[in-house]
Amino acid sequence: MNLQYIADKSGHTTAVQLQIPIEDWARLKQKYKEFEEEENAISVDIPDWQINLGRQELENIAKGNTELLDWNEAKKQFKF
Repeated sequence: MNLQYIADKSGHTTAVQLQIPIEDWARLKQKYKEFEEEENAISVDIPDWQINLGRQELENIAKGNTELLDWNEAKKQFKF
């Protein structure tokens, strides 16, 4: 298992990310059923049509057929 500490701009630790090999995760889910229940509760099934639409959009971007906005410009347009 690998730990990664996440810090803010001031260097204060704000979170710890734990990377667990998938085999260990499977064993933990067997031992602690609530892990699997929670994982299933937050899983989102994306419909095939939406995946295909996303792939098509990525292809359009790669071909230069889609105009992309700078994040700051998008925020202005949507008044964020």
